[in-house]
Amino acid sequence: MKGNMEINRLDTIGKMEWLTAHNTLCRQNGFKCVTASGPENMEGVMAEYRKTENVVVVDDTSDNRMFCGRPGWFTRSTVTVWVLAGVKYNDGEDYNRKMSLCREIFRQFVSRLLYEEQRMQKSDLMFLDLNNILYKELGRYSINGACGLYFMLENETPTNLVYQGDEW
Repeated sequence: MKGNMEINRLDTIGKMEWLTAHNTLCRQNGFKCVTASGPENMEGVMAEYRKTENVVVVDDTSDNRMFCGRPGWFTRSTVTVWVLAGVKYNDGEDYNRKMSLCREIFRQFVSRLLYEEQRMQKSDLMFLDLNNILYKELGRYSINGACGLYFMLENETPTNLVYQGDEW
């Protein structure tokens, strides 16, 4: 169904692929979604960068923590997503234009995620925490030939920690 994002709430890679493929601004500017295993392993990005200069990169690892959320325990998984655009060397105007593009794509992604969260909230026990999204713009010379930002999405799921004597 066009315009419908029926995918597992935990499938952040699938979400970002869907958002990138269906977002008008991403399509108009040739953005492609790729994965990387942490910021230190960006070989997927570099391989894709030869084909397209604009990418949405989803970290296929996650940071997790358990916490008591009253009532009960939850597991919070944090996934990092980068929005990167290629820039011309030593061209301040191009840098500013591409940085604005990355900011706008981030804003549109969050807008769509909020729309989907409101639509699915009643039927889904697992939830994406969109009340507080950390994002950071990269410094001008952070990634050679690119500018952009990264943001972190947190998904919280109930975790059953009831003691089971037969496990011991």
